[in-house]
Amino acid sequence: MNKLNNDVSKEEKCDKFDKSNNEFSKEEKCAIFDKLYNQYFDKNFGTMSKLDFETLLFSEFIDHRMKNNLAFDDYTLSKTLGITQNRIRSLSERKELKYPNNNLKWKEVFIKAIPNAKYDDHNKRIKLIIQDINVMIEIRHYLETIGWYDEYQSNKKILQVPIDCFLDICESFESQNNIFTEETKKSIQKIRKEAKIYNSAFEEFFIDFSKDGLKNFAKNAPKEALSLVLKQLPLNGLTKRAIESFLNIID
Repeated sequence: MNKLNNDVSKEEKCDKFDKSNNEFSKEEKCAIFDKLYNQYFDKNFGTMSKLDFETLLFSEFIDHRMKNNLAFDDYTLSKTLGITQNRIRSLSERKELKYPNNNLKWKEVFIKAIPNAKYDDHNKRIKLIIQDINVMIEIRHYLETIGWYDEYQSNKKILQVPIDCFLDICESFESQNNIFTEETKKSIQKIRKEAKIYNSAFEEFFIDFSKDGLKNFAKNAPKEALSLVLKQLPLNGLTKRAIESFLNIID
């Protein structure tokens, strides 16, 4: 009887253990075992390398945390698993190659990073912290494909780009109609006069109301003038969200 009570007690503890958001459910454990079964018990025992074994478990661990809205940044995973952050990033990169996350939306992550970004009005650079190494890889690949660039930092989580490149990235998110309509031009000229800003960058911009002209303006104008102009542009979709977030950090 005592043995039976002990067994029931253990089972109850196991059920309680499984229902915790911080632990794997029974369904998740069964799914992991099924994947390991295919790697070991079909005339292939021992053929899976240690690295592949760890990558599979790491992938399941990340999926579990994402599904339960648990933090999966490098620091948290490092403390949880007891390994270095460098190893976490290495496993994350390998995991994405072998078990890609089809819901990885780097544009959304990029936009969400903007509110915490830092803009240097002196050298016209914006710095964003991108925690996920795979998102950073996607962003850099995107920049390289289009012929743009970022300025590599010793801190691998920081993405630094010139303001004109940042505007290019934001503009590319959505197909924008002609943003320099006659109405837009008049509103920019009006707010420029009301603000009494007579920076030379404005004069050049008025001659060339174009996207290239806007980028040249951004590289030379003070942030106050840049803010005034960007607020007048009829943007939409992800581009609008990105620019609005940027305006919040420079106003």
